[in-house]
Parts: sequence; C-alpha cells; structure tokens
Amino acid sequence: GLERNSFEFFWLSYSTPIPQSARQLLTLLLMCLAVSMSTGALLFHWLRELLMYDPLTAGISSGIYAAAVLILSFLVHPFRCAFTLMFPTLGTKQGRKLVLSACAMIVVLYILPNIATNTATITHLMKCISENLAHSLLNSSELSNRIKSDMVGKIQAIQNSEITFVEKLSKFNHSTDINVSELSANLNSLGKHVEEDLSKAKHYLEELKLLSNRIFAAVFVFFLFGDATIYLKSYLTSVKFDNVYITGLLRRTANKKGVHVEAKDVKNGVNSTSFRMTKREMIRCLVPILQITLYLVMTVMLIIFDHIVCYLLVTGQSWLLDIPSTDVSIEVNFKVGYSFLSIYAGDSTMNKLYSAIISSDAAQCKASPSNLNPGVLVSLGLLYLLSYFLVLLEVYARRLRRKVASSFFQKQEKKRIDFLIEKIKNRRRSQQDSFLQKQEVNV
Repeated sequence: GLERNSFEFFWLSYSTPIPQSARQLLTLLLMCLAVSMSTGALLFHWLRELLMYDPLTAGISSGIYAAAVLILSFLVHPFRCAFTLMFPTLGTKQGRKLVLSACAMIVVLYILPNIATNTATITHLMKCISENLAHSLLNSSELSNRIKSDMVGKIQAIQNSEITFVEKLSKFNHSTDINVSELSANLNSLGKHVEEDLSKAKHYLEELKLLSNRIFAAVFVFFLFGDATIYLKSYLTSVKFDNVYITGLLRRTANKKGVHVEAKDVKNGVNSTSFRMTKREMIRCLVPILQITLYLVMTVMLIIFDHIVCYLLVTGQSWLLDIPSTDVSIEVNFKVGYSFLSIYAGDSTMNKLYSAIISSDAAQCKASPSNLNPGVLVSLGLLYLLSYFLVLLEVYARRLRRKVASSFFQKQEKKRIDFLIEKIKNRRRSQQDSFLQKQEVNV
C-alpha cells in the first residue's frame, strides 16, 4: 500500500550511496537531521541527568555530537551504515555483555559499599557501647577515691604519735586519682577523627561512582560503534562472513539460474524469510540463559546478604542499647585500735556502704542502617529482564543487522549471493558424483 511504498522510498533514500534525485537528496538530509537531533537530545539527557555533567558541558557535547553525526552520516555512506548497525547490535551478544557489565557495575558501586557501610556501622556501634561502658567504669573510680578519702580522714582523726601510717595512706590516696575528663576528651577527639575519615571515604566513594559511570558510558558508546564497524568491514571484505541466510533475493536469483535453494543446502542455514527459530538457534540460547541465571543468582545472594547485615544492625542495636545499668556496692567495715605509751587508749570503727552505677549512655550510640535504594533493585531487575529478552531477540537482531548491511551495499550482497549459489551447486555436484560412484561400485 501507500505506507509500504513510502517506507521503501525513505529507506532507499537513506541507504543508497548516491541519491538519484533531488527528492532523494532532500529526504536523506531530513532523515540524517532527524537522527542526529533525536540522538543528540538523548545524549544531552544522559549527560545531564545520569552522568551529572553541568548543563553547559552537556549542551556543548551534545551539539558537537549532533553536528558531527549530521555531517558524517549525510556525506559518508559507510559511516551512515555503521551508525545504523549500532541499533541492531544492541540486541546481539555484544549488547547483552554491556547489559551484564552494567549489572556488575551496579553491584560493585552500590550493593557492596552498602554492605560495607552497614558492617562498619555495626563495628562503630559496638565500639561506642564499649567506650561508654569503659567511661562509666572509670567514673566509678570516684567510689574508691571516696572510700580511701573517708578512711584517711577517719585515721587522721586519731591522735596518734606514730603518724607514718597516716602519711602512707595519704600518699596512697593521691597516687590513685584518675583524670576521667582528660580521658573522655581523648576518646571524643578520636571519635571525631574516625567520623571525619569515614566522611572522606564516603565522599571519595561517590566520586568513584560518578567517574565509573562516565567511563562506562564512554566505553559503551565506543564499543558499540566499534563492533558495528568491525561487522561492516567483515561483511565487505569476506563473502563467507555471516553468509548463512536464505533470503528472498537469494531464492529469486537461484530460481533464475535453475537452482532450488533450501535452508538445509547451507551449513547452519537460516530461513530469514520466516520468523520461526531454527533448532540450532534455540540451542544457542541455552548457554546465554544459564550464564545470565548464574549472574542473577550471585546478585540475589549479595542482596540477601545485605538485608541480613541490615537486619543484624537493627536488631543488634536495639539489644545493645537496652543493656541494663549495673549497681556496684562496696561495704567497708574496719576497726582501728590505738594506744599511747603502750597504754590502750581506745579504738575507732568505720561501717559504711558505698554504691555506684555502671551504665552506658545509649543516646550517644544510636545509628541508622544504610538501606539499599529501591531504585537500584528496580534497575537490576529491569536489566536482568532485558538480558533474558535480548537472548531471544538476538536471533532476529542478527537477521536485521545483516539485512541493514545488505540494503546499504547491494552490489556486495549480489556477490555474496552468487558465491553462496555456486557453493550450493558445487555441494550438490559433489553429492551426485559420490552417489554415482557408489552405484558403480555396487554394479
């Protein structure tokens, strides 16, 4: 119908090496302009929103890209073909590798750091609880200082001529004082240094994520265009390369030469005029599916491990922060008898109960777990679904890629068809010769 004729005209104008009319030339220019503008807009969105470039840099890069694509695609026919081949290449093995690489990059940049962050938070929580308990224990040393002070005061009240014992107790009292405030200041200073180091590490990790995303984006584009270019080079330089498809043009050309062609006449032949997948194509899908499943299982295990660590942090924190206070009581009972000039002068007794509380200040140790961004899980799920879909799409992407190359270089396609027909004729001739030889031997 009209739509089919219009599509054929647009594609003929776009794929022909040299436009045959002004109308084809104008159509080619408009199509190249549309392609360059649309892909340039996508590039700007990619650079601005996903790769976090500033609007000026993203705009300049997208503008240079759009201008370069417009000029090269309009003037250079092989570039136009290679650029078009990039899109079906996304559905082949190379595209699937890029998708799996993106999954691996997300795991490395988001899931593993989240596990490390929660593990570090658990370690910090236990360290904080231990420091607070130690701090409380050191504060309880005031209890022993009070006991010694009371003992010394009690003995000093005794009017005894031999005061050496009192002097020794006084010295003992002074030598066991603990500067708790200084120790607390040192611990707080150490904690601040650790927090600063963690903050710097998180900042470096964010920069590493952004840099990795930008590097991966550049590698993705160059790898995709490079693979399309390599395919086109192989197509143009070797008539044997990817020449297993039984196309309608091949059948018509073979019928003119009196040769009936079937898919079985070519090794690993594929009937590209049908949407049915061959048995060989279906078998080839099994290995990629198993490979993707293996990557998926490893990713799910890491996600489960991340949830386990997060659960341990939440439950462990509530348990550690609920450590009850401990009452410490010391009862002092002593009796001192004293004499004057060997005459018993009396005695002094001390019966007193001292108590202290050892507790942890839970408010200082509260920490929130680092939950994995749901967008990361959604992205991983979509990428893995895309990987499975690309396995089935690869069969048709290969056919489309060859169809695009043949439409851009029709003379080369005729050479490839002639080579394949000659190959089929030689194969049939050799089969007939071997059959005749067997008959002669039987006779």
